[in-house]
This record gives sequence, structure tokens and C-alpha cells, in this order.
Amino acid sequence: MRARTVLAALAGSAALVGAAAVPAGAQTAGVVAHMTCLAPGDAAGIDAMLERAASPLAGEGATFVAAASAEGLDPRALVAIAAHETMLETYVPSQAIRNAFGLGPGIAFASEEAAIRRAASTLGAYYLAEGRTTLDAIGAKWAPLGAANDPGGLNAHWTTGVGTYYAALGGDPARPVLTASQDAVPACAGGPALAPPAGAAAPAGPPVVTAWGGAPPRAAGPGPAEGGDPATGAPAVIDGFVFPLALAPGAPAAYRDGFADAGPDTCDGGRHQCAVVITSAPGDAVVAMAAGVLRGADPAEREAGIAFWIETAGGDRLGYGPLAAYEPGVAEGAAVAPGAHLGTGAGAVRVAWERGGERIDPFGLLEATRPPAA
Repeated sequence: MRARTVLAALAGSAALVGAAAVPAGAQTAGVVAHMTCLAPGDAAGIDAMLERAASPLAGEGATFVAAASAEGLDPRALVAIAAHETMLETYVPSQAIRNAFGLGPGIAFASEEAAIRRAASTLGAYYLAEGRTTLDAIGAKWAPLGAANDPGGLNAHWTTGVGTYYAALGGDPARPVLTASQDAVPACAGGPALAPPAGAAAPAGPPVVTAWGGAPPRAAGPGPAEGGDPATGAPAVIDGFVFPLALAPGAPAAYRDGFADAGPDTCDGGRHQCAVVITSAPGDAVVAMAAGVLRGADPAEREAGIAFWIETAGGDRLGYGPLAAYEPGVAEGAAVAPGAHLGTGAGAVRVAWERGGERIDPFGLLEATRPPAA
């Protein structure tokens, strides 16, 4: 059984491409923005969150709690799966079959309650019973890497995506997602503090926009896939470039040069990532990397994980993966200034760069602007 992670990726881009995949309220607010810290069995809290997200699952908080608890599963984990798979069923095709969980593919249910109960019982019988109690272990079977029906390689993001939503609800994605393994009163509600990631620096101050200061980027070579300008072979730069996340000075932003890794996109003569993924805290501000006009990605680009582009006057295109929430006014054809707030991330933001029809590795310019966290 494979979760249809492509649904969440497409739904996240709807605010820019003008599709009706996600209700208007969810387009601009996003799923993470609606989530609040909840105790594992807080059915009323789950219902309130689903209402805020304009989800068809609203009213089923008690069903989530009863069905998951019967399997020993934290109900918040079940909600997090629905959030990652279909943006809490705000993705229209999932509404037609009342299937918020990507079960199947394509299984239709008579009611939301029936789908929730099937998802919980499936996890209990075919995952928890096998000892698959962590998101990593569940994801390896629910959304396996290399699956024939996942040509875009989106299954690679299942564990991180579900974990982001689970953490936003107050769960600890590093522990088993069993009710018995999670805190009855989560840290975000005054319960036991979760240990910070090893080596993580404490944020110091409000988020700030970081502009490139002119330091020459390191390029591996003259080719675009090495960070070189397609016309000159010199390290590629963009005047006025801004790091795509506005973060507090001490807040970590982790990324590496994964441009050439095997992935869902086509560049440099093969199927590669053709982008760099920056991970940070869920809810961090995503900003415009340069002045330009917003353009929605085409279907192939969305399949490869790019939701929208900024087209600059100089002919560059700067791409972003789907955001968790979009600012009002973020739409096709909107003009943006460098550092303009576009929305918030869900914990990982994909960044792509194109010039003259060729993808350029953005790692060097990113590194020269705000070096990655150690």
C-alpha cells in the first residue's frame, strides 16, 4: 500500500496555478498554520483544527480518537497522515472518494468515518502488529522508495512531511507514534520539554532577511550543474539575491549540495534533484529570493516538486516547492520585491534556479548568502 504523496504536493501549489484543488481558505492559510498543540485524545481540539482548515473531516474528531486509540495509535499521527496525503482532504479529488489517507490507490469510501476507521485498522493490523511503530518504519512500507506508482520520487518526503504535521500537533516524531510512547501533556502545552536536536543553536532575536553580500560563490566547475553561468562559465550570481527563508540569527537552516542526486527532475542529461532542499523549523517565513513576477509551475514541474517560480527582469527563474501557507496576494502575475513574505514552510523548502532554459545548482549562491547549519 502506498500513500499518494503527489496529492499534497499538487494541493500546495494551487494558490499560484489557479486550480480549484484546495478550498480558498486553505489556499492562503495552509495546513500547518491551522494546527495547534493538542493532547493525544483531544477530540474537541482536533475538530476545532479541522474546522479552521475548512476540512471535510470536520466533525470526525471523536472518530479519529476512537479509531486510533483502539489500535494503540496516537490519534494525532492519523491526522498528520491525512494532512500530508491530501491536505486534510481539502484536495478535491480525494473528496470525491472520501479518502483522506491515500489508501488504495483510489479506494472509495461511503463516509469519512469509514475511511478513518479503515486507515486506523490498517495501521494496527499491518504496521503496528509488525513492530512498525515509528514514522520511519511506517513510511518505509506505506510510501516505499522506488515504488512504480511514484515516478516523481515524492515518497522520499513522506516521513519528514508527516513528522512536520505531527510535531505541529504536539507529537514527538522521534518517538513511536503510540499513545503510550507520547506525553499525555505535550511539551508545547507545558509538558516535558523535548530534547533539541544535537548541536542545534537557540534562535536569537526576530527573523531577519539575509541578502547576498557579494562574496563570490564557490562553484564546482563552469557548467550550470556545477554552479556556473551557462553563458560565461563563471560562478552564477543574481544581483540583490536574498536567502529564501527569513530566520532568527541563531536559527538553523540545514542544506547540502544535493543537486546531482537521483531525483524526480530532468537536468544535466539525467534524472536528478535539480534543486537544493533547505530544512528548518515548521512555520518559518519563506521570502522572495529576488524581485520579479510570480508564475505557477506547469504540471511536470509540480510533479517534480516545484510549485511556483519568480521570474526576474534579467531572465532568471527561481523556483520553490509547495509551502504550508501562502500570504494573501500571492498569485499568478503578482509582482514581488526581494525579501517579500510569500508564506510559511512546512519544515523543508525546495529551491531551484533556471537561466536560459538550463537548471543551475543554487548551492553556491545559497552558501555565500547564509551558510548551512553545521
